[in-house]
Amino acid sequence: MRLIRCTLKVLKEAGVKPVDAVASSSRPEELGNWYANLIRIEKRKCLLFTNEKTLYTFLIPKVLKRNVVNIREEFITHLAYNLQFEGFGTDMVQKAGHEYQEIALAKTESRSVLGSMNEFAFKYEFFICRAGGLDSVKILAVNKKINRTPMSPLKYKYPIDLLHEALA
Repeated sequence: MRLIRCTLKVLKEAGVKPVDAVASSSRPEELGNWYANLIRIEKRKCLLFTNEKTLYTFLIPKVLKRNVVNIREEFITHLAYNLQFEGFGTDMVQKAGHEYQEIALAKTESRSVLGSMNEFAFKYEFFICRAGGLDSVKILAVNKKINRTPMSPLKYKYPIDLLHEALA
């Protein structure tokens, strides 16, 4: 079973109690667990997802409470959209989707991942503002750009490169 490690904001908005998560290990060819945070851009709620292993990140803008309540389905749907936009084939998208057939929600654990998510949140706000705001931004293109930023916790590798390695 895979985990989405949620901040307290997400857990409260979703109205769920987190599971007591034991450390789950993943094989090198798997993506593993994700982190979720609820941020605000232009006074609108947005869900930010970051993979704990690769720091691959994507944002779902303008979410409503029902989107957060259905966070598992939102995650799987938008992960597939982003992988397709990144150029992954149907087989890789299905492989990733298969890994997340069972998802539980747990509390966050890694301060390093949360710090990276805060950095991503600032970058999203900048790119969205630069694109003319939430109503005119092409979020898949911004997600793609964000994942081509070298990250210190990854020894200045790109999240997209590590994602390719994990799905290869």
